[in-house]
Amino acid sequence: MAPAPITTYGGFAAAGPGSVEERLDRLALQLDYLTGELQRQRHQRERWQELVDDLSPLVEQAMGSAINHLAEDECQFSELWKLAHTFVQNAAVLEAWIGPLRAMSALADELGPLAAPAVSSLNDKLQQLDERGYFRFLREAAALVDKVVTSFTEQDVRLLGENIVLILQTVKQMTQPEVMSLLGRTALAVQEDDSDGAGEPPSFLALVKQMRDPRVRRGLARLVATLRAVGAESPARPAGLPQATAPQEKLPTASR
Repeated sequence: MAPAPITTYGGFAAAGPGSVEERLDRLALQLDYLTGELQRQRHQRERWQELVDDLSPLVEQAMGSAINHLAEDECQFSELWKLAHTFVQNAAVLEAWIGPLRAMSALADELGPLAAPAVSSLNDKLQQLDERGYFRFLREAAALVDKVVTSFTEQDVRLLGENIVLILQTVKQMTQPEVMSLLGRTALAVQEDDSDGAGEPPSFLALVKQMRDPRVRRGLARLVATLRAVGAESPARPAGLPQATAPQEKLPTASR
């Protein structure tokens, strides 16, 4: 004979016909299960209701604040609409701009690994220049240039420009080897004379005796030639040199 079918209620098995006590027990279990489900659902509803009660004031406050902001910024909606409309109308232009930007971004990604060694080498070179004092020299040179600029007027610079060729020619002549050698010997002789200045000055006869020295006579000849050149009138200027200009000084008149 086949066994009685089993019916399931909420995970509890209910057998077929049996004794009255067994059927009552099964019925009590089913009632307990249903009661637990009802209580669980009621607890869930109560939690949701508490959550709704807690959030309702916050939601109302947020909605009120949003409505106030929208009321204050009502004039900005038209501007936003115009901006969005402009973007839509110029979508093709924006897309044309985005294309080169993407290409440049891709190029930067490719050049990044290649540029890193160059940047590192440049940093090392700059650090070496800083250690050797190049930047400190440039700062001092900038201060020197500032002093020169603030010490001369526009007229002085104009006069310098008019006489720059003559100045360069004079500097060129002064830097000739024989002139530099003469200046060196003169500076050395002056230093030696300063070192012997504590003693008695030479007498007239001693000076006359020194005239026998060919070097002294040669020096006197050069000195006389220099004095003659200083006292002579200005010679004819070489071709290509501009006329030197200098501010005219008013000579004082002799009182009668």
